Amino acid sequence: LCKQVQHIGYDFVVFNGDCVDDPVDHEQATTFISELTEGVRGDRIPVFFMRGNHEIRNAYSIGLRNHYDYVGNKTYGSFNWGDTRIVMLDCGEDKPDSHWVYYGLNDFTQLRNEQVDFLKKELAAKEFKKARKRILIHHIPVYGNSEENLCAGLWTGLLKKAPFHVSLNAHTHEFAYHPKGELGNNYPVVIGGGYKMESATVMILEKKKEEMRIRVLNAEGKILLDITV
Repeated sequence: LCKQVQHIGYDFVVFNGDCVDDPVDHEQATTFISELTEGVRGDRIPVFFMRGNHEIRNAYSIGLRNHYDYVGNKTYGSFNWGDTRIVMLDCGEDKPDSHWVYYGLNDFTQLRNEQVDFLKKELAAKEFKKARKRILIHHIPVYGNSEENLCAGLWTGLLKKAPFHVSLNAHTHEFAYHPKGELGNNYPVVIGGGYKMESATVMILEKKKEEMRIRVLNAEGKILLDITV
């Protein structure tokens, strides 16, 4: 996948969750992060690590906080890159807090509720409203996910009217594209592929003037999607 973007002069890279998979200890986490950042020239290019549900699991999950800069001590947020607004949400785990595997230790319900307030403020902010393009990124899809989505009930009411130009998601291990309106979505939804080489994908976003081009490639360089928004 890294080979597919080596020739591109990209500005930054986003790993959209489950990339530091079930971390056991410091050495394993460092190995994962080093391999990923070295593959995309992370010594020179900003790299964003979104949290998926598998970064939350295993003995060293809490230790990951020592490896990243959490802006405002949050795992979600927003920023401008030129005249493009990028909004990043943290879906937390993919099972209810009451599930027996968590032993009553999880409280992702609170995290999801916090982001309702965050979204309301973000959608009303002048930085969001004045942006030429608006990109939404979160690991577990709100649209196109066959599992119960614990965020949907809280976030869909806001997102169904939000003027995003595209949502970039992951989690399902299968590449998918849902045009605007197909699933009640107010914006196109692009879901990345799986963790095996034959199903893995990389997304390339390129903005020129008023047009944003989105391409999805597999590890062999085959173009699976090429659209403009």
